Amino acid sequence: MAYYLRQDKKKKGLYLQMYESFWDKEKKQPRSRNIESFGYVSELISDDIPDPVSYYQKYVAEKNREHAASVADETRPRVFATQLEKNIGYFLVDSLLSELNVKETVDILALQKRFQFNLYDMIAQLIYARILYPCSKSKTVSTVFPRLYHSVPISEDQVYDGCAFIGESYKKYIELFNHCYEEHYRRDFSSVFFDCTNYYFEIDLPKEDKQKGPSKENRHEPIIGQALLLDADLVPLAMQMYPGNESEKPYIRKIIQEMKERYKVTGKTVQVADKGLNCARNIYAAVIEARDGYIFSKSVHGKGLSEKEKQWLLLENDANVYTDYRDKNGKLLFRLKSCVDTFSYKFKELNPETGEEKVISFRVKEKRIVSYNPSLAQKQKAEIMKMVDKATNYTTYKKMAREDLGDSVKYIQITNTDKDGKSKKPVIEINQAKIDEDLKYAGYNLLVTSELDMEPSQVYHTYHNLWKIEESFRITKSYLDARPVYVQKKETIYGHFLICYLSLFLLKILEIKCFKNKINSYDLVNFMRDFRVIDKGDGTYINISQNQSVNEKIKNLIGLTNLDALYLTEKEIENIFEFTMLIDN
Repeated sequence: MAYYLRQDKKKKGLYLQMYESFWDKEKKQPRSRNIESFGYVSELISDDIPDPVSYYQKYVAEKNREHAASVADETRPRVFATQLEKNIGYFLVDSLLSELNVKETVDILALQKRFQFNLYDMIAQLIYARILYPCSKSKTVSTVFPRLYHSVPISEDQVYDGCAFIGESYKKYIELFNHCYEEHYRRDFSSVFFDCTNYYFEIDLPKEDKQKGPSKENRHEPIIGQALLLDADLVPLAMQMYPGNESEKPYIRKIIQEMKERYKVTGKTVQVADKGLNCARNIYAAVIEARDGYIFSKSVHGKGLSEKEKQWLLLENDANVYTDYRDKNGKLLFRLKSCVDTFSYKFKELNPETGEEKVISFRVKEKRIVSYNPSLAQKQKAEIMKMVDKATNYTTYKKMAREDLGDSVKYIQITNTDKDGKSKKPVIEINQAKIDEDLKYAGYNLLVTSELDMEPSQVYHTYHNLWKIEESFRITKSYLDARPVYVQKKETIYGHFLICYLSLFLLKILEIKCFKNKINSYDLVNFMRDFRVIDKGDGTYINISQNQSVNEKIKNLIGLTNLDALYLTEKEIENIFEFTMLIDN
């Protein structure tokens, strides 16, 4: 397609026109058409245009240049130049973050680096993005940031620099958020809940804290460990990152000691953790060193209990009475019985001065509570039989490698010697005795506590609040998509997990403190992801949210009646972002 100057010789003289050549799709041939007529040369001559042919040739050439520029790649209008869809659901977290008032301190911490961007804006936008559309840092910058209603331009390089900076001293930022939170709410340190998890990396070789260890997902990639502490209200209190090849057991001592020092906790704290953290050293640290209490679970399988303890577990007579707990319809929920006795413990510890290993022995008076849950028994029996089937396939058909058996390997028995002790060809068979024992103790759980005055039901319910910390890990791993981790630098990794932790922290404040457990974190996330608008370009927006049920829940809880309105003005959206979430108590 191009313009040209057409010169027609007519009776009155030379006639000038601007024509356009184009391809006729219907006739499938080149054609031309008139775009503009100028007139006869004799009539166009003037003082300004002494040579009309030359003048209009230049005119047509300029029109060709303008046309070429209009269709050039760099000047063509872009369909994605303006982000029409905006998310406004994150106003819940935005309002909460503003009220916590962490910006001033973050700005002071950032002064030493002289960043060309605002560090607080980066932290805030990464938190919003992690809740709304969790993805890689590159995609977050290019795709998610522009969707935020109040978006501030921050580049990918700036995000990496900022994450490395906050990751280098991530505990300071946790302390900052805790300090600001405690200006509105009083922390309850009477009991704390502790657990650990790990995250895998999309890398082949271990490096720094990314080491190969027992993965929660049974992955073979290098992992990094994370310890999490909740207060008695089940609001996150502290986080500790550690190398993936280290035992998680020492970190309960470390993180609780740090907590007490940072927050000057002088009273007694009951430490609640599962059987993975239950060891003589942790009990010694809790009772003897810290003068605290503890509630641990203890495995009823394998070598976790002595034969005497296993017999007591199932014993039921006049001296060992179970109390049944039922629902309003009479259905059995669980059974409890307890006893108090003095138990002996010992552990080995290395003397840092002499390098010698010494054995420390001590005795503790404990209450032990055994619980039986029929629903848990049914679930565990089904899991046992599933593992038995897997083990049976191995012994019968050998369709899998032994390392693929996982936990099913405990139901396989390999005999290498005969009755006289002589070596023979290995015989692989099912360990029926182990199967029978595990089925017998299905549904049973043993709780160990130093709190002798606590009622068995209170110990039971306190321990079962640990599912909240497991839920926190589940939210972090699934809804906040914290794994797999693609960043490599240690400080950047810690910055990534700090953002995940702060996102969880804010969600839990909304759920537990702001909304008084009337709505859960999953529904909060679903609402925030769903509440989106389309910019019409005239100062109004069309609400395209679809999840009516969670929208209705939030609307009733906070009293904003226009959350489900079809049309929203800029002023209405600004008023939504100014909503107050925190209530001092």
